[in-house]
This record gives sequence, structure tokens and C-alpha cells, in this order.
Amino acid sequence: MPISLYEFAVLEDQEWILPVDDSYFEFFFGLDGRVLDTWDPPVMQRIADDDRVYLYSDFPWLGEHAPLLRKPAVDALAASLQPYGQLLPLRGEEVWLFNVTNVIDALDKERSQIVTFEDGDILAIERYAFHADRIGNAEIFKLPMRASSVFVNDVFVDRVRNAGLKTVSFKPVWTSDEARQR
Repeated sequence: MPISLYEFAVLEDQEWILPVDDSYFEFFFGLDGRVLDTWDPPVMQRIADDDRVYLYSDFPWLGEHAPLLRKPAVDALAASLQPYGQLLPLRGEEVWLFNVTNVIDALDKERSQIVTFEDGDILAIERYAFHADRIGNAEIFKLPMRASSVFVNDVFVDRVRNAGLKTVSFKPVWTSDEARQR
């Protein structure tokens, strides 16, 4: 059975929730799959602009590397998220961070299109390819690299859609059928 992978995507006018203290951006980028044994939640705030109306989202945007969930998403998905990470409450807005602790070294570097720094570290991945056998049935995972996107499969995308959650979008990044055609 083919595997399709997605990353979270932001919709136009989707609400954003960001840390009040800008220094926490580095914390969110640094989430590397480790369990957070101690947790001092940062204060988050919804971005407001008098000239725009932002769409309510059950997954408000912070970035594809750090999913945020509102209570309806936590209620609907907590059991299916539990094997893959931690739901951590944040302060300010009533949202939770999903700290993905399922890290899989599944990137097929030879078939992916990767932009690197001079020292060889990955700057960006313009086209993903994966080793499907390493992913198996994992619904959610990250790659072992700084600021990795959170990847989800069809099963998870269907869970979100069947739960009727609002303003949640996924961008397809790879299917195992692509690998077979090469």
C-alpha cells in the first residue's frame, strides 16, 4: 500500500499564535524529538491586526515544525497523538504544543533535492524523498535535524478531517508511488 506524507500548511488569513517573548522562537526551532521532562510554558498571543480578520483555526499557525492545537483538536486527537509525542499546555492563549518525539531517519538524501550550507548541514529541502520501509505505519514523525517539519501520513490527515476540525491544511510532500516510478 502506498504511503503519502504531508506537512502542515498555513492558509491565507489563518490565525497565527506566536510567543510574546521573541527569544522563544529559538526554543521552538530547537525542538529535536527529545521528551521535555521539565516544562515552563511560554506565554503565547494571537496575532491581531486592525486591518485584517484572521480565520479561527483548531491548529493555529506557528510553523510546520511545531504544531499548535486548540482544545477541540486536543479532545479529538489526544489518544492518536500520544504514541508520537507530548501535548504541552502553553500560557496566554488556550493552546497546546505538540512536541513530536518520534524521530525517524527516513530522508532519502540521494533522491531528495537538498540545499546545504558550505559545511554540509541542511539549509532547506526543496523536494523530499523518503525510505518508506523506515517509516512503516508511523502516523507522525520528524527527521533528525534542526527545525524539521512534522510529517504526517494519510491516516492522520483523515483523522483530522473526520473530526471536523476547522481551518487545518496539509501540503502533500511525497508519496511512495513516486519512488517506484524512478
